[in-house]
Amino acid sequence: MGNHQLEACICGDMQQLLEEQKRLALDDFRFVCEKIGYDTIPFILSNDKNQLEAWGWTEKGCFFTTTIFRLEALDERTCCATLSLLEPVDMDGGPVDICDNIFALRRTTNCIIVDLSCFCAIQPLSPRLVNRQLPIIEPKC
Repeated sequence: MGNHQLEACICGDMQQLLEEQKRLALDDFRFVCEKIGYDTIPFILSNDKNQLEAWGWTEKGCFFTTTIFRLEALDERTCCATLSLLEPVDMDGGPVDICDNIFALRRTTNCIIVDLSCFCAIQPLSPRLVNRQLPIIEPKC
């Protein structure tokens, strides 16, 4: 498979991911009255050497790194994508390292633009992880 075919393949996969993500966000169903609550399909991008990793700042001004993203926009002509960074957090809502136990993913306003021709694999994750409600932990007496 030539390099151009791989580029077209990953762009096609990302276009399909974006379409599915848009369908998730729809609340105009005929028979479903409740809001489904998902508008993000989180994913990891990788090439033959490693995963895409980016860093950003939380609303509270804390630094974080992540390998998990949300597709915001796709330019099929140039095979470039605008990705927002998803912040991994633990059960207490604190930021965690990528290798630690991730309980949820928080959406952020941090974005990057990537050339998708540099990547060959997408690993989608569960939409249920994004903005997942943290558990209420009752204090022990």
